[in-house]
Amino acid sequence: MGVTEGYQEFVTDKWALAADLGQSNDPTAICVMQHRVVERGHWREGLTKVSEHFDVRHLQRLPLGLSYLDQVAEVRRLLARPPLRDGCKFTIDSTGVGRAVGDLFNDAGMSPTQVTITAGNEQTRVDHYRWHVPKAVLISILDARLHLGELRFAAALSEAGAMADELKDFQRKVSAAGRSTWEARVGSHDDLVLSCALALWSFVGKPNPSMVTVPTDWY
Repeated sequence: MGVTEGYQEFVTDKWALAADLGQSNDPTAICVMQHRVVERGHWREGLTKVSEHFDVRHLQRLPLGLSYLDQVAEVRRLLARPPLRDGCKFTIDSTGVGRAVGDLFNDAGMSPTQVTITAGNEQTRVDHYRWHVPKAVLISILDARLHLGELRFAAALSEAGAMADELKDFQRKVSAAGRSTWEARVGSHDDLVLSCALALWSFVGKPNPSMVTVPTDWY
């Protein structure tokens, strides 16, 4: 916190870890993201946002063929490191691997938000920890923050080059009905992109649960 000409600056940092769980042909990708908001306060004018950034601090692909139990152990190791151990949003994509694999994290005491990535445009809450989220929503959030210059990747990241390639390979398609879809080019991966999109979603895309209807036939 700093003081400048009667104003005080307040810096708020929050952290997220998101994992796009892979299958036999796709690696699991992990993104650790820092969300920093800088606000300026004055006793008459209140708080005004000065800047907001989403900095990717860690990108990692786990080896193909690594057992899900070993993947759980690696994520648990990351969550135990500072600053994540002091409080962190934790989200996984369980689309292809199913609920049973997601529940391995629950059994290990980590209780992630589990996201199933869908088509369409509407987000739906299944229960307290599970959501159905359209890919178009996830990628639109990432695309918007990139264009605003708020989403940043450190050049020193070991997977920075692979992330840049994935972003280039992502294509937006518009149907005759005007609906947008986002897909990687044939033969390309999108695991790093989705892990970052999930981290962003946990900060700025996840709806307030009280505002979302839960379909009763999903219980």
